[in-house]
Amino acid sequence: MTPTTAETLNSNPNETWTLVTRRRGKHITNPAYRSKTPTQSSKFGTPSSWTPTDSSSDPPRESKLLRQMQSAIRQLETSQFVSRFLSRLRDPKIQEGFNKLLASGSPIQIVAYGIGSIESYKVPRLQLALALLLKKELGVRAAGPIEVFDPVLSAVECAVLEALGCRLIVVDECGRRETAVPTIFYMPHCEAALYDNLLDANWKPMMLRKMVVLGNSFGVYERYVSEMRGVCGSVSLEVDGRHLLGIRRYVREMEMEERDSDRDIKEDEEEDLFYKAFHDMSWHFFELDDAADMELLCK
Repeated sequence: MTPTTAETLNSNPNETWTLVTRRRGKHITNPAYRSKTPTQSSKFGTPSSWTPTDSSSDPPRESKLLRQMQSAIRQLETSQFVSRFLSRLRDPKIQEGFNKLLASGSPIQIVAYGIGSIESYKVPRLQLALALLLKKELGVRAAGPIEVFDPVLSAVECAVLEALGCRLIVVDECGRRETAVPTIFYMPHCEAALYDNLLDANWKPMMLRKMVVLGNSFGVYERYVSEMRGVCGSVSLEVDGRHLLGIRRYVREMEMEERDSDRDIKEDEEEDLFYKAFHDMSWHFFELDDAADMELLCK
């Protein structure tokens, strides 16, 4: 099997950070990436109160969705992918990053942004299942329930999330949560502007050191912006991701999976599904001291 290579990151630079890749000689698109629309784009948004897209409960739908989530959790737990994920998670370099987070004496909070509709698609169910597995693996190092937000969530999905032990965030933070405590931000295939909002809200060395991002590879985005430079609309890419690009030199990035080569992965539909859910995701640890010139970095 040939290694995965990025071929296109959206032909329209004004759209969201979207990746189209070739794997095993065929195209695989990722439905988890969403295009920006006036109602979804969060770059210039300010936090506001939020309610589910529909407010009616539906016990039969909730029961069905809970069964689907339990099935997704079982599928994840018995997969090759989760073995690779846990192998990387237990890597001494990753554990060193967690230990630095825990140095303050406070346990780690997990915040999940942009999971998507777990009722409509299997990929978001797998992405949520991974967040639940991550919390389980961290054990006592992770405090409280996983906090979850996506503006597309329905009342049925909210009820199931709570049944799984998660806590709904009732404010659309637009990604602008300040890290008062050590926090893992789990952001599978979110738009670049949401990552940038998060960095902007924490644009101080001491705050960045309190957080870890498990999400789209910053390195992939940086390469994309470099390749698109000079193309119509490319300036907006640099504006939307200016904090993301500025902080790159202070980020230790590690792929979320541990593997020697793509040949180690069996070729089947399940692996394709996990690929769609998690490709090009990385751990990001922020390593900078208090003397860093933050104003200069984001110019």
